[in-house]
Amino acid sequence: MDDLIFEELTLISARQNSRFKNWNRLNTTQGIKKQGLLIIEGLRSCLTAIEHHVEIVTILFSNDSMGEYIFEKVKNWIFRKKFNYNQIFRLAPGLFNAVADVKNPQGIIFIIKKPNLVNLANWLSSNAAVFQAKDKQIKLALFDQLADPGNVGTMIRTAHAFDFTGIVLSEGTVDPYNPKLMRATMGSLFALDLISLNSHAELANLAKQYQLQILISDLDGEPLPEFKLDSTFAGFVLTIGNEAHGLSDSIKQIADHNLTITMPGDAESLNAAIAFGIMAYHLNQSHEIGDLK
Repeated sequence: MDDLIFEELTLISARQNSRFKNWNRLNTTQGIKKQGLLIIEGLRSCLTAIEHHVEIVTILFSNDSMGEYIFEKVKNWIFRKKFNYNQIFRLAPGLFNAVADVKNPQGIIFIIKKPNLVNLANWLSSNAAVFQAKDKQIKLALFDQLADPGNVGTMIRTAHAFDFTGIVLSEGTVDPYNPKLMRATMGSLFALDLISLNSHAELANLAKQYQLQILISDLDGEPLPEFKLDSTFAGFVLTIGNEAHGLSDSIKQIADHNLTITMPGDAESLNAAIAFGIMAYHLNQSHEIGDLK
């Protein structure tokens, strides 16, 4: 294949097409589980996926001026990666919009292999020494039985913005590959390691073994503005609990610090994603100030 030409890509325009039906099913959790594939929509999200070396199976373009414009921007990369015409398709705008499942699709979709989560013990065994050699702190966020995909997606995007290392997901937390959650991350899902946790007891043992501080957010802890990270530790695990029920007693019992966001107003609590953002910002500032000393 000497060159890629937009008009020569296979055009799919019928809703009865079997490929289209399979791609469209990836907008459901059941479809994702059955096929082991995910949809990434939009140029920014696709570029993040490329940067972090996800396994791309198929590339779709909308059969319109926007799709052709994006195609011309990325076709040299497609050529270098040796994709062939059996992996690249044009979709009629109505079909493309259905697969994209967003109000204003941006003309490009990647179909990728669903990455597997790695267990926390295995992740630390593989990565802790690397961080130590680089004199860099491990920064993990633990989402403990969080149920709202929009909240978790926003929190993952926030964790990416504040240079967290990975996201630890306890049993009972929403599936990280829920379509609504993935859209909320704007591609950040692929910039962070996704890590599973078997139990709070496992977390306690691993935190002790690898010198990680367990930080939680609750209403009756030490004021967040007064807290400073202890640089003698290898890192920390910032834990956010269920939106309705908060943190379980088992995680409270193993926490090193219970931090409270001081609020001068009368609101009883903050949205989980907002609380996480405030804490992530403060910990980032605390870490940077510590580095300057």
